[in-house]
Amino acid sequence: MAAKTEYIGTYKLVEKIGEGGMAYIYKALQPSLKRSVVIKKLKDPNKEIIRRFKKEALLSASFHHENLVSIYDFIYSNRSYYLVMEHVDGENLQTVIEHLSPIPANIAMLIALDIARGLEYTHTRNIIHRDIKPSNILISYDGNVKIIDFGIARDDLSTRLTLTGMIVGTPAYMSPEQANGDSLTPKSDLFSLGVLLYEMVTGLKPFEGNNQSEVLNKIIRGRYLAPERINPTIPHKLRRIIKKCLQHNPNKRYQSATELINDLERAIHWQVRNQRKKILTRFLNRLDKNQPSTTQTLIQEMIKNTSRLKWTLLQLIILIFTLTGFYFVPKYLMALHIGDLEIKASPGKYQLVVDNRKTMVKEGGMFEIKNLLHGQHQLILQNLQTNQLVNVFFPVKPDQKMLIEIPEIKGQELAILQIFTSPPQVTVTLNDSLMGLTPLKLDSLSFGKYHFKLEKKGFQAIEHQVEISNGQQHNLFFVLSSVQ
Repeated sequence: MAAKTEYIGTYKLVEKIGEGGMAYIYKALQPSLKRSVVIKKLKDPNKEIIRRFKKEALLSASFHHENLVSIYDFIYSNRSYYLVMEHVDGENLQTVIEHLSPIPANIAMLIALDIARGLEYTHTRNIIHRDIKPSNILISYDGNVKIIDFGIARDDLSTRLTLTGMIVGTPAYMSPEQANGDSLTPKSDLFSLGVLLYEMVTGLKPFEGNNQSEVLNKIIRGRYLAPERINPTIPHKLRRIIKKCLQHNPNKRYQSATELINDLERAIHWQVRNQRKKILTRFLNRLDKNQPSTTQTLIQEMIKNTSRLKWTLLQLIILIFTLTGFYFVPKYLMALHIGDLEIKASPGKYQLVVDNRKTMVKEGGMFEIKNLLHGQHQLILQNLQTNQLVNVFFPVKPDQKMLIEIPEIKGQELAILQIFTSPPQVTVTLNDSLMGLTPLKLDSLSFGKYHFKLEKKGFQAIEHQVEISNGQQHNLFFVLSSVQ
């Protein structure tokens, strides 16, 4: 197709990038906007499949959400049907699982969180996807997660879509009600998302079998090996989320995508959530398709060729692999993204607030705050005995410990702003007026907002705004990052 035809409409074909059961997939260029697109060409234009193809175009074209692929055009040309959509520069989740599983729990939850947000959007519009599986999830190299392929989606106003001789959906990811041919609700998509979560953190599907009937039978019976039996490092919160998604009875599952989103957000550290795109980008950049299959891929092949009598022995083998392999995954993730902070202050009782979110009370003169995501952070340190406040702004680097010594501040003066820096001798400009070098003490300030800039050769400049209140003393401490 691509070798004979250079254009489809106004779109210039670049290369064939895939082939599914219904369509050929091409990468193309839209010259008018100078952007890459993906074009799906329908393979077999019989009435039922054309109907399904048109439905995907109409449904997807109405979506406007960051976790759903955008549809640009629908073309009928030379007796063929084409769907033009957003090009996502990345990989599908199936490829990621094949080469990078088991996926660390935090990253798996970040991916699931974005999928759940996309489903929340479609479910509120009475649209059920019905085919949530790894190949229908795209992860871009800039950290975006998108759901694709609404070809068999159903809304409450549509007639039931069926394809003669075909099962609507993918057996290993079906909910029990879908496997039984019963009517579906949004909770069916959430079951499928639970299957994805299970597979991401274990490298295995919860419902395996030698054929389609065996898989469907296991789903209907609701029997699967607990994920922590395969991967003991899965956090308890994530175990509960997976278990609730995979409840056989829909009434015991999450009742909406919003409920699932709330639990995922509580399970993922807020620092990880705030930088999810950076984390997903770094994780995806580890992908090497030339690497040999992982241990989990090998186990998967063993399962397919193992009789039930050997299953107990196989479980033992799985545990041996996972106990040796999974031990290093959290350490690797920590070295890649996380650093620690150590604070040295005069002895006392302190309240510490990190980034205006995490609050803790500590006693003594040395404190540690662990597992801070790399990047710039803020610490507010309040002496609960003297009520003096110190604001600390500091960078965290991966797999390193940042040591900050808080200078002892004596006396209670009014309307005072003291600025300390590491390194010292940093130039301070306040409201465009040069004030001097740190450590710097400014007294008799009137209340109001002040904007200042900290500069030192060889270090990154810092700009900050502070609001001075009458009867208060403000002590600010900054750590400047050196220019790489």
